[in-house]
Amino acid sequence: MALPKLNETPKYSLTVPSTGKECRYRPYLVKEEKILLMASSSEDPKQIMNAVHDTVGACVEGLDVRSLTTFDLEYIFIQLRSKSTGETSDILLKCPKCESQQKVTIPLNEIKVSNSTADPVIKISDAVTVVMKYPSYQDIPTDAGEDVGFNLIASSIKSVISGDEKIEVEDEPFEGVIGFLESMTQDQFKLITQFFEDSPVVKYDLPFVCQSCGAAEDIEIKGMQSFF
Repeated sequence: MALPKLNETPKYSLTVPSTGKECRYRPYLVKEEKILLMASSSEDPKQIMNAVHDTVGACVEGLDVRSLTTFDLEYIFIQLRSKSTGETSDILLKCPKCESQQKVTIPLNEIKVSNSTADPVIKISDAVTVVMKYPSYQDIPTDAGEDVGFNLIASSIKSVISGDEKIEVEDEPFEGVIGFLESMTQDQFKLITQFFEDSPVVKYDLPFVCQSCGAAEDIEIKGMQSFF
C-alpha cells in the first residue's frame, strides 16, 4: 500500500523581471529546504547557488532556469521563500551613524527589482562598439579566484562591432575575450563596468530608525544574500 499524499500544494503566479513572462510556481517542500539548509551551512557560494538554481527549477513551471539573469534568479527565489517559510525575514542591520546592530523585519513581498538605466550598446572608440548582456547564473565563474569579477565581465559581452564587422563573442575563445578587455584603456574599461553598476538589482528601501541613537534615514538593501 502506498503512503498517502499529505498536501495539495498551492500554486502562485510571478512575473520574470527581465522578460515580463508570467509563470506559475509552488512553494518549496521539505526535500528542497533540506538541500538549501545543507548548502547554506557549507558556506560555499557555488553550492549555495546550485541549491538556489535547482530549487527554482523544481518549483517554477515552464521556465528555462539557465536563461535567467542573476537578478531574475534572486527575485524568483525570494518569492519562493516568502510562500514557503514566511512572508517576512529578520536581519541584523548596522546603524550608519553609531554602528550599533539591531534586528529589522523585511516584508519579502515588497522586495522589488530596480529599473535599469544600463545601455547595453557601448561605444568604446570611433571604430569599436561593445554590446553587453545581463549575466546569467551560467555565466558566473566558479573557479576564477580573484579574477571572478573580471571573468564575469568577459562572459557578459555579447558581441563586438568593429567597423562593418559584427563578432559574436560566443564563437570566440574565452582567452581572446580576456585579451580584448585587457587591451582597453582605463576610461574604456570604466564604460564597460558602468553597465553593471546601472543594471537591475534586487532591493528593498528600508525606512530605518536606530533604537540606540535615534538616527533616521532610508537604507537601500541590495542582493538576495542581504535578506537571509
